[in-house]
Amino acid sequence: MIPHDSKTPLLQGKKILIIEDDTVSRIFLSELLQSTHAEVDFVRSAYEAKKYLDTHQEPNAILLDLRLPDMDGFELAAAIHRQHGDVCIIAQTAYVVEGIDEKCRQSGIDAHIYKPIRRDNLLDLLGQYVK
Repeated sequence: MIPHDSKTPLLQGKKILIIEDDTVSRIFLSELLQSTHAEVDFVRSAYEAKKYLDTHQEPNAILLDLRLPDMDGFELAAAIHRQHGDVCIIAQTAYVVEGIDEKCRQSGIDAHIYKPIRRDNLLDLLGQYVK
């Protein structure tokens, strides 16, 4: 477990939903986020994400893989905003996406980060967007 330090945002009492189909990425993100003390939930697909959001308290932030097995991440982000309002969404991707800034803006994604994810970069984003 990575200990909490003064540079790590303390997110105790905050909920983060991670939409990620890759097992290794889920394990990595889980380990990385332990030091924030946030409650972290995982789903593997757009279908599971929609079901989760319909049956659970809205998370404070969503980490969204842009390449899911059943839906494009940009489409899912737009659908989440239509259905659930203004939840913070941070996209994550291993692929270079042409026009990503514009696509993120159009679909309601607040920020994006490229894989491999650097701990400090992700924690900085969460510190900025999760209040």
